[in-house]
Order: sequence, then C-alpha cells, then structure tokens
Amino acid sequence: MESDEDRYAAAATGWATGAARVYGPLATQLVAVAPHPLAGRRVLDAGAGTGLASAALAAVGAHPVAVDRSPAMLAWAAGRRPPAVAGALEALPLRDDAVDDTVAAFVLNHVDDPTAALAELARVTRPGGAVLATVAAATTRHRAVRDRIDAVVADAGFVPPPWYAHLTRAQAPLLGDVPAMTAAAESAGLVDIVVTEHAADVGVERPEDLVDYRLGQAHVAAWLAGLPEADRGALRRAAVDAVTPVMAPYRPPVVTLVARTA
Repeated sequence: MESDEDRYAAAATGWATGAARVYGPLATQLVAVAPHPLAGRRVLDAGAGTGLASAALAAVGAHPVAVDRSPAMLAWAAGRRPPAVAGALEALPLRDDAVDDTVAAFVLNHVDDPTAALAELARVTRPGGAVLATVAAATTRHRAVRDRIDAVVADAGFVPPPWYAHLTRAQAPLLGDVPAMTAAAESAGLVDIVVTEHAADVGVERPEDLVDYRLGQAHVAAWLAGLPEADRGALRRAAVDAVTPVMAPYRPPVVTLVARTA
C-alpha cells in the first residue's frame, strides 16, 4: 500500500498548529517513561513529523536525530529542528547501532508490517538502548465526540483518500492492544518489554482545541487547504457547535511500549 507519494505534503501547518494539541502531550509522556535518563544521549525520533517528540527529547537534554517518510513534514521549521533525513520506518537510512535510544510516537500504526519496523528500530539502536513507542489503542469508546467533527466535514463534501481507509482498517489495528504490541516487540528481538494501555490526559478540554486537533490531521489537510478561507472558518465554527453540547475532557486510549535492545 505504500508509495512514493508524500501523503503529508499539505499537512505540516495543520499538524504543527492543530494536531499537536494532542500529539505534543503524548510525545512528552512517552519520553518521560524512558527506563533510564536520556540527557546527553543521541536519540532517534522515528516518524518525526513536525518534531513534537524531538522537542520533548531536547527538553530533557537528549540529542535527537529525526527520520520521517515525508520531506514536507521534516521541512517544517527546519532551522529550529535537529538533523533529519527522509526515509521509511521499514528501511531506516541509518547504520547499525547509530543511536543510543529510539522514540517512535504514533508511527508504528502507519506501516503494514510493524514487527519489521520494530526490528529496524532495534537494529539502529545500540545494545541496551531504550525503544519507546506509542500507538492508538483499538478501542472506540473515545470516538463519539470526535466523530461529530468528522460528520460535519463529511457533510461539507469531504471524502477520505484511499490511503486513510487502509490506515484505519488495516494498519492501525495491528498493534491496537497490549498482546499485539507485546508479540510484535518479542518477534523483533526486543527485551525487558513492558506494554501498557491507558487513557491519556492530553489537556484537551475545550471544543475548539478538539476541533483544531481533528482538523489538523493529514488525511483532511489537502482538502481543507483547497477551501476558501471563509469556508474553512465556517466549517470550524460548525464543528465547534456540534461538539460543544457533548464535550468532555478528551482522553485518547494509547498503547505504550517500553523495551530495550538485546
């Protein structure tokens, strides 16, 4: 299903200013569960996007390096970002044992073979290094409010691209619970594996923040960019109005992997 097309070519601004409302806190939480201090260590930010995990790593004194499939995402604020290279998670453009530790925040759910991707993360991480990863849990209990935003967007004429359907139906469920993530980590040769699932407190409690998070997603970015500014504003207001009556603190369920290389 993968291709050379940059699916995120139009997504950087929305991701950095909207989706970051959720993925930023999640990246910070992932870095915080490292099994040893990361200060002074070279840490790979795999699937770096616009650099949310890189920022979290820098905040604890680590020296991040970034890899992402999308050159456009890596180009976002590139002057303030760590060294970066475009490449696929399943074939990282790094030598063996290139980094001390690795962080993969919400990227393993974007590949067809996450076990192979985890094996690549292990390959480029020095023995004893940490491999930290998060993905969305498969449970749907948190989606009712978010689905109201999607309904507003659909009513406005949006049709999701085929790759997004493949992501949600085929790729994302592969690591969607503790047993699946544990099995993949074991098959990839990782050790000291700890996998947990919990509802994450990302601090999103206002309808406006939830709407901006959802409208900042890559699958809708190009379509939104093609709308007149006035129409985008009207769409956002309609989504906020749809969410407001039922808004509760948004707590997305996530599966987190903490492991080491052998």
